[in-house]
Amino acid sequence: MALSQIDFKLLLCLNSLLKNRSVSMAADEMNMSQPAMSRALAKLRTLFGDPLFVRSSLGMEPTHRALSLSQPLSNTLDQMTELLSNQSFTPETCKRNFRLHMSSYLTQAYLPAIAEKFYKEAPDAQLEVIDLKEKSLFNQSGQNIDLAMCSQAMQIPEYFHQIPVGEEFMQCFMSDKHPLNGKKMTMNDYLNYSHIMVTLGGGPNIPIQNSLTKLGRARKVGLRVSHYLGALEVLSRTNMLFSSSPLVPDRFAEQFSITSQPLPFKQDSLRYLLVWPPTVHKDPAQKWLRNLCANVIKTNS
Repeated sequence: MALSQIDFKLLLCLNSLLKNRSVSMAADEMNMSQPAMSRALAKLRTLFGDPLFVRSSLGMEPTHRALSLSQPLSNTLDQMTELLSNQSFTPETCKRNFRLHMSSYLTQAYLPAIAEKFYKEAPDAQLEVIDLKEKSLFNQSGQNIDLAMCSQAMQIPEYFHQIPVGEEFMQCFMSDKHPLNGKKMTMNDYLNYSHIMVTLGGGPNIPIQNSLTKLGRARKVGLRVSHYLGALEVLSRTNMLFSSSPLVPDRFAEQFSITSQPLPFKQDSLRYLLVWPPTVHKDPAQKWLRNLCANVIKTNS
C-alpha cells in the first residue's frame, strides 16, 4: 500500500473507532456525522483488506487485524502530533552544539560575558567559536552557521536576517611612551607614523581607509595582523599607531601600557550586528542564543 493512497484523516477515524468501539461515538468525537463515519469505515476496510470491526452481542468487536494496528497507529499519531506541534526548548536540558562566528576583536570584547551567561543557563550545551573573516558568510553553507556577530564592514549575504546590537566610535591608540601622547594630534601627526591594521581576510571595506580616501589622504600601514592582542602588544613596543574601537584596548590599556586620543578627522560609528541564515530563523534554540548574545552585547557596550 503506497503512502500516497492514504488519507490521514482516515487513520484518525480508525483510532477513534478502536477507542470507542462505536460508529456514533467515534463520529461525535471526530465532529462528523454518523453517515460520514460509516463511509470512513468502509474506506478503511478497503484500504486494509479486512472488516476491522464486526457486530456481536457485545457491540462492535475489533478483528485481529484491527487490534494489531492499534499500538502502531497510536505511536504513528503521537509522532505526527510531535512533528506538527511547535517545538519547545529548555536551556537547562539542552545538549546541542552552537556555532558562533566572531572576529578576533569581538571574541575578546564579548565572548567571556557570553560564555558566562551561556553556561549558567545551558550547562550541558556546547559553544563552538569560529573565527570570522570578511567573506566567511559567503564561503560556506548556511547549514554551518548558527549565528554570526560582526560589524557593518563585514560582507553579509542579503538574504541573512540581522539585528543591530551596539556601536562604538573609533579612537587612535598608541604606547604611553609615544611622542604624541599628551599632545593634541593633527591629521599630519596621524599620517606621519606607521599604522597597525587588524585584518579580517583581506577585503577592501576598511572604514578608516574609506574615510581617508574621501579626504584625499592615505596612511602608511606598517603591520597587518589577524590577532587583536598581538596588535596591542606590538603597539606597546613601537611608535606605531592603531585605530580601533575602544572596548578591547581600554580593557588591556594597563597591561600593555597604551593610551588613546580622538581621531583627527570625522569617523562614523562602528555598528555591531547579529546575523543568521534563514535556515535557523524559526528554531527556538537559536532564538534563545540570539537573545542571549544581544542582551550581553547591549549590557557590555
